[in-house]
Amino acid sequence: MKKIIVIAVALCCSATHAQSLFDSLRDPHANELSGYIFVSTGLSDTTLIALARDAKRAGMSLVLNGFVDGTPQGWAETTRRVADINAACCGNRGAHWQVNPLLYQRYKVTATPAFVIARGSSGRPEDYSKVSGEMGVGNALKFIAQQSHISAIRDKAGEVYMKSFSEQ
Repeated sequence: MKKIIVIAVALCCSATHAQSLFDSLRDPHANELSGYIFVSTGLSDTTLIALARDAKRAGMSLVLNGFVDGTPQGWAETTRRVADINAACCGNRGAHWQVNPLLYQRYKVTATPAFVIARGSSGRPEDYSKVSGEMGVGNALKFIAQQSHISAIRDKAGEVYMKSFSEQ
């Protein structure tokens, strides 16, 4: 009986199988970069409209921590407000929004607006850069492009800034 178990273990742990097992467990998005703008329904409509317009231009997602009032009824109010903001900023093709409290936790967002460019989805400090404060997306991208300790994120922030905001 022991010989069979040893043979099975040896077969399952061959180099070829170990590599495919590793590949199957690896995050397929580990090197992809994502941009997020963390907002709150407590921000003024003027601020949210400007951030939504900039998010659309930069290809970033706006992220809410939850629904208005944190209640199921707040879902309808949140949906209405997002639709109004999108209509005011971008017409029929509004910005991308999501309600995702896990992203707030992952990137340790405690104040809005906050701007994050992340590599993958680990949430490790060496995989994202963040800036918070009353500013537009263009200024946040410039700050990240100048200050990030992660070269891929610095490069991406500079690229998105140049493409989306350099002619303002």
